Amino acid sequence: MKENHQYQAFAVLKDGTRQPIEAESIIIQLEEEEIEIPLVSLHPVFHGKLTLVTGSAIQGRENDRERGTQFIIEPGASNVIHITPKKI
Repeated sequence: MKENHQYQAFAVLKDGTRQPIEAESIIIQLEEEEIEIPLVSLHPVFHGKLTLVTGSAIQGRENDRERGTQFIIEPGASNVIHITPKKI
């Protein structure tokens, strides 16, 4: 199988200009919880898929033994979804 793939990521400025981001993952802080977006496919079988992780699945939080966190996914328009991490 092929090795894991590095995805390109960009920060988009107010004027629409794209600035490349060089990172293995991006973490977004939403209120009390975080969502991590790995920029390297976790396994070749996931190549081409967007993976989001939260809770103890985030790098550096593997030993986090607090309550679990799950995703609440709500549809928006035909090309939009809203994702909220919620502690259970």
